[in-house]
Amino acid sequence: MHRRSNAGETFTTGCQTVERVPDRSEAVHVGVVLSGGGLRGAAHVGVLRQLVRHNIRIDAIVGVSAGAVVGAYYAAVGLTLDELIGDAEAFRARHLLTHSLNLHLGARFEHRLERWCGVIPDRLRQLELASFDRLHHGVQRLGIVCHDLLVGRPRCFGTGFDHRVTLNQAVRASASIPHLFTPISVFDGDEQFQLTDGGVSDAVPLGFARDPSIGATHVIVSDCRWRGRVPATDSNTVWIRPRMVHTGTLWSPRHGLRAAVRDGEAAAGEEVLARIAAWFDDSAPASKASSTPSQHRARSIETAR
Repeated sequence: MHRRSNAGETFTTGCQTVERVPDRSEAVHVGVVLSGGGLRGAAHVGVLRQLVRHNIRIDAIVGVSAGAVVGAYYAAVGLTLDELIGDAEAFRARHLLTHSLNLHLGARFEHRLERWCGVIPDRLRQLELASFDRLHHGVQRLGIVCHDLLVGRPRCFGTGFDHRVTLNQAVRASASIPHLFTPISVFDGDEQFQLTDGGVSDAVPLGFARDPSIGATHVIVSDCRWRGRVPATDSNTVWIRPRMVHTGTLWSPRHGLRAAVRDGEAAAGEEVLARIAAWFDDSAPASKASSTPSQHRARSIETAR
């Protein structure tokens, strides 16, 4: 799998072989990584809302599992954050379970079950019309991570990549929670992939965001997983960990996922926003800052215990 470029130099990453892209003229190229996390991924919408509300430019989005869904509908389908919040408010876990049942039954009863799937059927039809190369809201690149069962490692797809896997296929595969949804078999030329939930092998694809194929110099991580530690980070990385006590991977409050959205907004608070704003301050560029590993760890933002 190759990415198109004028540079011509190729190299291999954990996801694919890509061509090295030329350095960008901008000193700061912000990538947002949206983790897996099931229904907890609704908090990504709150994080994005805070970034947009405070005029933080988002150059690239990389998503996996639930993050692939949020990233794709925002950047590729072009839904507004208000629309995504509306979906979160209307969504119920039973909608996902009914959609899973419909797929397992081969869609034979789709006309009966669709009305019990909430917004899912209409949103999937919109996803079919979207692509990696027609993006919205100022986002320049979109990356989606899946897990390939045939080789046991991640597969990365994104804007400008020379592949035949569609955005629709990549997002649906990345969000295919094991046991709830079956893997999706696709062909990229003569090569077959059996794709499933990207969180199986790369739940927080920070490396893909920094890869030249995406080109982020500075990364904001929205980590909505139920478990997992916040690692040591450098000064060009802000790690946001929303605290969600009322939302699980496959369960949510009776009033929907609006609470998770609010949790995401709360996690992207003043301290987080100040650190991000400092990246754009020419008098103290974050890329020139140096810190010890312990200082790096202290700068990670973790709001969950």
